[in-house]
Amino acid sequence: MTATAMAESRSPKLLEVRERAKRNPQRRFLSLAHLIDEEALKRAYQRIRKDAATGVDGVTKEQYGQELESNVANLHGRMKTGRYRHQPLRRVHIPKDKGRTRPIGISCVEDKVVQGAVREVLEAVYEPLFYDGSYGFRPGRGAHQALRMLDRALMRGEANWIIEADIQSYFDSIDRKMLKEMLKERVADTSLLRLVGRCLHVGVLDGDEYSEPDEGTAQGSSLSPLLGNVYLHHVLDQWFERDVLPRMKGKARLIRFADDCAPRRRREEAAL
Repeated sequence: MTATAMAESRSPKLLEVRERAKRNPQRRFLSLAHLIDEEALKRAYQRIRKDAATGVDGVTKEQYGQELESNVANLHGRMKTGRYRHQPLRRVHIPKDKGRTRPIGISCVEDKVVQGAVREVLEAVYEPLFYDGSYGFRPGRGAHQALRMLDRALMRGEANWIIEADIQSYFDSIDRKMLKEMLKERVADTSLLRLVGRCLHVGVLDGDEYSEPDEGTAQGSSLSPLLGNVYLHHVLDQWFERDVLPRMKGKARLIRFADDCAPRRRREEAAL
């Protein structure tokens, strides 16, 4: 979905939140949870892929949508009264190179709806805050754009040295306590923060084995990429802008796609 299409799908109240966040980067938002109404939940449902894998309950998107009005009304009622609980994730292992696998947590359709609605609200708060060099999992941005920026820098002679880095097992190792403290800097709505917590603190069913991880955000959750961006915005992007750039003798810039980053340098000594 393009940035324009996403903007058109948002409610006027969400667009207002985005404008206020843009005007005042230090603002803390006291009231956000009310923006997750039944219409927001329906929008989140529509964004789920038709062929999305099913969670532990085996319910498909099509099956959930057959009674969409009543399902959404029931879900919204449980969220308002604090009775909503995220069901365990169904873990699958996706093959990678060298015989390795990537664990993916698959949520039930209902939980995907909640994640999508929460993400919509948090995106309105954080998108104006993120740096231009951040390209991963953001509306209207992608890996190809990040690569084009690197290519332009090389062609123009703005970068002679590029350092590529990848954070190993990033999503599985995020410190949840630190992440929550970071969110509190922008979000003062305790109801929304509790909802984020319920999407974080979920059990995992891996075959017949059940576990409750105490760190990380599940890969496969539609909310995890945004939370990952919030975390790296604080610990990497802001650190680079605030502490690293002032010490550089030449030009430097950080280009990041999720947990893959490529700081580029004009001078060799700045890259060492």
